[in-house]
Order: sequence, then C-alpha cells, then structure tokens
Amino acid sequence: MTEHKDFDKKKINDGELQKYSGSYSEEGLLHKISRYGAHIGIELLYKAVQLWCVLQKPEVPAKEKALIMGALGYLIAPLDFVPDITPVLG
Repeated sequence: MTEHKDFDKKKINDGELQKYSGSYSEEGLLHKISRYGAHIGIELLYKAVQLWCVLQKPEVPAKEKALIMGALGYLIAPLDFVPDITPVLG
C-alpha cells in the first residue's frame, strides 16, 4: 500500500484523533465507503470495518471508543479527504 506523499504518521496522536470524533457517524462512514471505496483501497477499508466492529462491543472502554470514532471521523472528514481524491482542488 502506498501512502500519500504529504502523510506524516507522527501527526496522528490521541489528541488529534479526538478532534475528529465529532465527524464520525455510521451514515457518514457508509456514505464515504460507498462513494469513495475504490479510491480508499481495500486495506484501509478492511481496517475501517475492523474499527467499526470493535466500536460495537460494549466492553470497549469509552476512551478507546472515542479514539476509534476519531480515526473513523478522520476518514469521513471531507476537508482531509478531498485533497487525496482531487489534488488540484486540495
């Protein structure tokens, strides 16, 4: 899997992910996957589904759920996703 040239893993931390937890919704996740699934790639789609499955478990602590929601919210957030799909507009 190739990463975007501007992607920096060091910028993704708990605090950063929690900023995006408000962007998470099941409807938004399903819309993003159905509309951009081919662009997202199978590996990222698989990881997103894994996170969603963990999110459904009642025994997962609230802090962990918030981080998962942040990660999925980051995927859903239109401002961060548009530059990856349309570099000219981003």
